[in-house]
Amino acid sequence: MNPVIINCTGMVAPADVEPLLLISTSASDEPYDICYILATNSLFLQAMGSEENAPIREKLVARLNLDCIAIIFYCKKVKQYQLYNITPAAVTLVEKGFDVKRVASIDLERLLNKHSSESFIRGSAQYHFATPSHNHTNAFFRLGDSIKNRDDLDRVTFWLLKCIDESDYIFIDSWSIAAIPLRALQILSKDTVFDALPAHPAKKIIDCRSVVCAATPELKVSVSPLLLVSVVSSGSLVEKFKEIFQGAYATKKLSIVSVYSFVEQEYSCCCVDRNVVNYHFDSCEFCQKGSKAIEIHPSAYYIKDATDSGVKLTRGIAETGYNFFHKYHHHLNDIVSFHKGDISKGNKHYAYYIDYNQISSLAIFAKALSEQLASKLTNNSVVLSLVHDPVVEAEVRSQDAAFYYLNGPESVLGKEVLECVQKSDKVIIYDSVTINGKSFEKLNNFIRESAELSAAITNIIFMAGVYRPTSALAEKALQSSLAYKDARVLREFSYIEKLVLPDFGPLDCPWCLELGAIKGSIKPALKGSGRFYERVSRLSNLHDGVRGTESIFHIDENTEALTLGSDSYLAPEKTAICGVVLAVASALQQMRTAEDESKRLAPGFPYTQALGAINFSLYSEGLIRAALVRNASAIEFGVIEKEKTLEILLPALEEINQASLLSEYIVAVICGKLPPSSALSDAVTVRLQKLTIDNPEIMKLAIGNEG
Repeated sequence: MNPVIINCTGMVAPADVEPLLLISTSASDEPYDICYILATNSLFLQAMGSEENAPIREKLVARLNLDCIAIIFYCKKVKQYQLYNITPAAVTLVEKGFDVKRVASIDLERLLNKHSSESFIRGSAQYHFATPSHNHTNAFFRLGDSIKNRDDLDRVTFWLLKCIDESDYIFIDSWSIAAIPLRALQILSKDTVFDALPAHPAKKIIDCRSVVCAATPELKVSVSPLLLVSVVSSGSLVEKFKEIFQGAYATKKLSIVSVYSFVEQEYSCCCVDRNVVNYHFDSCEFCQKGSKAIEIHPSAYYIKDATDSGVKLTRGIAETGYNFFHKYHHHLNDIVSFHKGDISKGNKHYAYYIDYNQISSLAIFAKALSEQLASKLTNNSVVLSLVHDPVVEAEVRSQDAAFYYLNGPESVLGKEVLECVQKSDKVIIYDSVTINGKSFEKLNNFIRESAELSAAITNIIFMAGVYRPTSALAEKALQSSLAYKDARVLREFSYIEKLVLPDFGPLDCPWCLELGAIKGSIKPALKGSGRFYERVSRLSNLHDGVRGTESIFHIDENTEALTLGSDSYLAPEKTAICGVVLAVASALQQMRTAEDESKRLAPGFPYTQALGAINFSLYSEGLIRAALVRNASAIEFGVIEKEKTLEILLPALEEINQASLLSEYIVAVICGKLPPSSALSDAVTVRLQKLTIDNPEIMKLAIGNEG
């Protein structure tokens, strides 16, 4: 199941659902198959089912184009979740007492992934963590750092409504999650008393006992107390709490709910596998290997004494994609786009997009494809394509081999296809574009599980037209999954073109961030004028995305014809703007996933390895600097390194050859990546004058108090 989950907690108007669609979806190799709308207000439920809102239902059904669109409604009257089905005709109740366990787990895991760089802290060979429970672990998680806004809070709270509604006294494991019971009680219109543990019971057992044994009247008469835990790792907190509680209240029955757990627990809403390993402090294998234990604060659950260091974009990383940009140098404006929905993938949003239809139509790609196939095909070979691709089909048939299009794994069992496979000496599975190889793996598993296919195939090659892994490690993992050593079958994974790129959806897309920031800062207008209104109009076209000169913001037309200068490691001379942006995106992604931990762009505790300020000295060309600012996230600039970076960038803004940097600096400030400066030079202020006149409100944010 891969559901779209739209949070409408507390909402009343059905018209408010549609604007939430974008933020409720993200890039996914698997198409969405169902939609759930989370609701708590009975007025919303009634309004959605009313006759006057039939057009909204029709539009919603047409827009999502899914087999099922449903509302999960928490009913306070009966204290249960109920499932309602939405059709153009009506909203109907289909299940009382709906079991939300599976949907909740999916939604909560997505939330963890969304903020994992900040809330999920992982150690390395150099360090691990000493927890308040006296365990040593390679990772820990703070739920409080995953709740960044009202939507995040409401999503977590929604799945806890039933257990909180059924309780008459609540304990929470940390004050950092106090917003959850507060929000739940607000939704439920209840005033249940709750209290928080001051620290882990193993660390401060006396203080914890005083909370459990508090002389509160509500606790004394409580018959259904609840312990709400943010995350369970070793499980020691729950066990220690139960010991204290049962010692104080032998006859009371304690309910336990954890939002997350790293091991399967019956009381957990979401169990996630993150390879979390725990050792007791006196038998820690991490320590035995020379890793340093870093203490986690017992009450705040923060790491003590964090540091901040800069990571360099090395020549070795910068040159990795050079051949791709050299090869397609003259076609980048056609094949590269950003901030785009891919119709062939269910209109999923991709921050970085290589258009296969465009690249496959080029003679240079066709030549590479022909050479690859010629080196692998024989007259008895068969190519099974996962996509309709006339270019590949024509090339295969020109080499006298068989070609079939598979409309799903089961198609390979069709009589004609199966007979051809059984007679073949080699099978090539072709996909146009792959990121993580899920389609290949799915078909590979299907073949292995089919006795007929498994017996027939002795030589199999998985081939991608464009392979865009998120890391070198991802490629190794896919090689291991598809091209492993097999005593009976020769296995291979290959591709025509490869470029490491981020797999960002709307939440991480730099252009989505820009659109949201600008749109939220300018006054709504039917006929707004100026660069910012034009930019919003362009970025709002998610179907086409942006390409060419539109890849970055321009304060005026003087930077729109820019190309890359000579002697760059990233790409050839005169590479178009979009090519430079993509090349830098590729380089940064390789930094994020570097195998050498000391060189990894990892802006999390305890050793915050941020984008080094030195990069803005090593790469002094304005267009490259602009691309670095565009592609790096706010957290990746660090704190100390950000200040050093600004010491380099701010004086450079007045230079004419840094005009593209000035444009992207303005956007970075509006988006919150970089702080505004009230000390911009007169020369810079003059160049920004037109923007300031057209949109004074947003420019006041962009250039500080003096703007």
